[in-house]
Amino acid sequence: MRTLEELPEIDPFSPEFVEDPLGARERAPERSWVDRSARGVEVLDYDGAVGVLTSPAFVAGITHIMEMMGLDASALAGPGRNLLTSEGDDHTRLRSVVSRWFTPRRVEQLRGAVETLVAELIAPITAAGGGDVATELTHRIPGPVFCWMIGAPEERADELFAMSQILLKAFSGDAALTGAISEQGELMGAFVAELVAAKRREPGDDLMSILLEAADAGLLTMDDVHSLAFEMLTASTDNTANSAALALELLARRPDQWALIRDDPALVPGAIEECARVDPKVREGLSYTVEDTVLRDVEIPADTIVWSSVLSAHHDPAIYPDPHRFDVTRVHARPQLNFGVGRHYCLGAALARMELTSMLNVLRENWAGFELDGEPVVERSFGVTVDSLPLKVTAARGQA
Repeated sequence: MRTLEELPEIDPFSPEFVEDPLGARERAPERSWVDRSARGVEVLDYDGAVGVLTSPAFVAGITHIMEMMGLDASALAGPGRNLLTSEGDDHTRLRSVVSRWFTPRRVEQLRGAVETLVAELIAPITAAGGGDVATELTHRIPGPVFCWMIGAPEERADELFAMSQILLKAFSGDAALTGAISEQGELMGAFVAELVAAKRREPGDDLMSILLEAADAGLLTMDDVHSLAFEMLTASTDNTANSAALALELLARRPDQWALIRDDPALVPGAIEECARVDPKVREGLSYTVEDTVLRDVEIPADTIVWSSVLSAHHDPAIYPDPHRFDVTRVHARPQLNFGVGRHYCLGAALARMELTSMLNVLRENWAGFELDGEPVVERSFGVTVDSLPLKVTAARGQA
């Protein structure tokens, strides 16, 4: 058994690490599945990350980031309980309510609408021979889907997506953004209050109506309703938009892999998983220990911050042979961790996968190929944000 003091030490703030965290870890003089750093414990392999994400001794650490920034957690998460930070009976109750909307049938019913949306968005890009597919395509898919899900007017989609992007800056730990995040939190609160009033007048077949029905039955408080709406916005828009852009960047750099997808639609679902493995939108999971615990052979005291590297776990050769090879035909024996695992596994994973596969299916019918038309603008930290992805597009025959 080892204590934290006996672990190898790394510096996640060094220029080398910030520039290339995966390479820096792989080049470290002493390779280990777990290290320590100035910010806490660093878990680096797949089984270690799964251990953290599934053990009840580890809980989500978002409140610690908020405190570091001088923010009340409600600025990002709303005034009540949500799925990410709740545990035990509270988490079970919240999850059972929200999951009423996330059924396979309901998700699949949206596929046609998503494919129509993608076709409309790519039409001007295809006609122009290219464009910024981050701002013109991937950023504009999840906003309308969120509106359909929550029962909001679709014309609010772009506004809500922009709101979520600022709220999620809380994960950056940049205290200079505190004011902007608080402001967007207030705007989101006003939007939810407006939507609640609308659904009280006219309930529908949507998630907000389900939440209000649960509140009336005493399963949720109205603060919980607000917080769950906050969570659904940030979770359903940011991950999908940026995962889509990262997938297209990977495929733009590897036209041979796009050719495989273009010629075989059966490869699309696996390609989405491989793209998320190689360049995950969620690069790290942040947890802290609520009790003294043991993770494999390491003693970890209570109140310890623990960082689980999804990026490193996705390149664990014990799980993914030849992990640096990008291969859309790869069969994954273990799932990629972009959507988490265990009790906090993302309820919207099936919805996100449907959006991503729908996008690739429409693109493969309309684009013979595409390549980078300039360098993407990508911010990589706790998560990844793709602000710009300029592509040059070759239309499929008959689509020009």
